[in-house]
Amino acid sequence: MPEGAVKLRGSSGIAVLGQRVVVHGKDLHQECMSQSFVAYALFCVTGRVFDATHARVLEEFWIATGYADPRIWCNRIAGYLASARVDPGLALSAAVAASDSMAYGFGAMRAAYRVQSAIPTSPSERMAWLQAELAAQRVLHGYGRPIHGRDERIARALETLIAHGLRAGPALAGAFWLDAALREHKGIAMNISGVWAATAIDFGLKEDEYAEFMLLMFVPGYLAVYADQRKRPPLSFLHGHQSERVEP
Repeated sequence: MPEGAVKLRGSSGIAVLGQRVVVHGKDLHQECMSQSFVAYALFCVTGRVFDATHARVLEEFWIATGYADPRIWCNRIAGYLASARVDPGLALSAAVAASDSMAYGFGAMRAAYRVQSAIPTSPSERMAWLQAELAAQRVLHGYGRPIHGRDERIARALETLIAHGLRAGPALAGAFWLDAALREHKGIAMNISGVWAATAIDFGLKEDEYAEFMLLMFVPGYLAVYADQRKRPPLSFLHGHQSERVEP
């Protein structure tokens, strides 16, 4: 090593250029190529090879929330920046960053994971836990949605589990117990982040792993809106969104 060089410490992998690339102890080009992109992302985040069915379920969860509606806030950011001819890397980075919020997106998803982790496994303890949460007026992330009706992605997620021959695990069963209890006591229902978090727990994802793994799940929606606005005249996406000019 040259004098003064910085020694980097890590165990995720190494690339010996021209020879081989190792990721978490596996030869990337010989042992990882049969994995799907999402399965490989799981492997990179966790260092563990996940059951192929579990990886496919999570992949379908991603696909099922790839909304390309330009009115959705983070999609809109991608659209604005495409309309302004900002390069895609910067535009998508901005959209991902704007999704890291406690009101929606990744912050709320992580908080939903904590709620699901906190639900007691014993049915006899659950109601006491919920009453304490409600008395403290804590926000139960993963429940409630700022629109009318059920979250349409929940039915799709359950269909995915059924199609792959999977039953609800303990965490997902607890999530639906809380859904029923909150419907009765508060008139609110579960949203998809509750299902995602509970399923991730049942599949063995830790909180930090879950937060890191889910970062790319909304990117297809950003890409669709970005690509659409790049085909349109520059700044056309801003029409109708500009402030009225006030003469001095």
